[in-house]
This record gives sequence, structure tokens and C-alpha cells, in this order.
Amino acid sequence: MADKRDLYWQARLRDVERRIERLEAKLMAKEVSPNNDSDFYSLEEFAHALGVHRITITRKIKAGQIKAVKVGRYWRIPKTELEEIFEQ
Repeated sequence: MADKRDLYWQARLRDVERRIERLEAKLMAKEVSPNNDSDFYSLEEFAHALGVHRITITRKIKAGQIKAVKVGRYWRIPKTELEEIFEQ
């Protein structure tokens, strides 16, 4: 019985390690680091700054029109994105 539990937890650990590697790869591909919150807006902050609903921003992120990183279940949008939108 202990062997089955060990195998189960080893498999879970491998899954978590793979997820972490995928998230790190996404972060590196986008060249942003969500560790410094002062460089990022939350989805709500970004939507408020533009005067639109957060769902609108989510749709634009998924369409690739706005660069963002998903950290856990929250989106983090680099402050440079807001500057780029106002430059257009």
C-alpha cells in the first residue's frame, strides 16, 4: 500500500514540476517577471484606466492584442502596455 502512495506522490510531484517549467517558459518568452508588482497592473486596474470592463480586457489578452502574464488565476499586465495603447 505504501508503494502505491509513493508512486502517486512521485507522479504528482513530476506534474507540478512540469507545470512550473511551462510557466517559467511562458514568462521568459514574454520577457516579463510578475514578481515586481510595481511594474504591472492587475486586470481590474488596467480596465479602470481604460474605462472598459475587465471582460473586454480579458478578450483582448486572449486575442493577443494585449500582452499579459497569467500568475495563478490572475492576469498581470506590464505597465508598458498602457503606454503603448495611448501612443496609438
